[in-house]
Amino acid sequence: FSCASGEYLEMKNQVCSKCAEGTYSLGSGIKFDEWDELPAGFSNVATFMDTAVGSAENKADSCNNSSWTPRGNYIESNRDDCTVSLIYAVHLKKSGSVFFEYQYIDNNIFFEFFIQNDQCKEMESTADKWVKLTDNGEWGSHSVTLKSGSNILYWRTTGILMGSKVVKPVLVKNITIEGVAYTSECFACKPGTFSDKPGSSGCQVCPRNTYSEKGAKECTKCKEEMYYADEGSSACIERPPCTNKDFFQIHTPCDKEGKTQIMYKWIEPKICREDLPNALTLPPSGERKDCPPCNPGFYNNASSSCTPCPPGT
Repeated sequence: FSCASGEYLEMKNQVCSKCAEGTYSLGSGIKFDEWDELPAGFSNVATFMDTAVGSAENKADSCNNSSWTPRGNYIESNRDDCTVSLIYAVHLKKSGSVFFEYQYIDNNIFFEFFIQNDQCKEMESTADKWVKLTDNGEWGSHSVTLKSGSNILYWRTTGILMGSKVVKPVLVKNITIEGVAYTSECFACKPGTFSDKPGSSGCQVCPRNTYSEKGAKECTKCKEEMYYADEGSSACIERPPCTNKDFFQIHTPCDKEGKTQIMYKWIEPKICREDLPNALTLPPSGERKDCPPCNPGFYNNASSSCTPCPPGT
């Protein structure tokens, strides 16, 4: 028995009903996209791996405080040389999958993802358990098929400390597990998102200069003359006074008279205010001046740009 995405099982009547506005469901899936705290069902286990005799016992105690740490939109791995596993156990009524997004940019930390059954035997689907590195700032994705029955999911990291160099942690977000029989409740849209129709399978991101709180049916506009908000915001932010970091200068192309001038432009999107005390306004354009001469091998043929000299000249 399973419900479609956008629906939940009403336990009393044993029927699938549409999720209300401001909520969503994956039908036969569960999604973890809020990491203000460790969601129910997740746990951390920290150990210290060392082959040197005697050192592991002393070091083991120092790993007691090592863990994956929730950071709002994602969860962050340890930065030390402990081995820390983020663990989640799920029972699937049918075969399914697990999907997650991650940032993994530092090869001084080992990052592996694998699955065990309830007899602690590692599943065949995680033969290639080492997760690939990602480019700096880019989010990669990883998905693995799951068999019906008990699945214990492990995200495991081990740092290698090289002198005083700081290890960059692994970040994980949007963990989605498909294959649960049904969901008996719909999930509220997280802050910065909304769903405006009943029966939604996901929430949409609030556009720029709007915001939403948890479980929103729509996004609320900021008072744009005083506040702004980036895409997917949970609150409006007061616009600061403009400074010299809010604009830049350009040289205009040479005109037909061979003149150019300096002009100033605001960095877009402009978020600062010019009407606050001590705020800077956009400087006026500079005087028109003669254009600099063309580089060797180029000439100006009474146009606004330099042209390469013809062959043989």
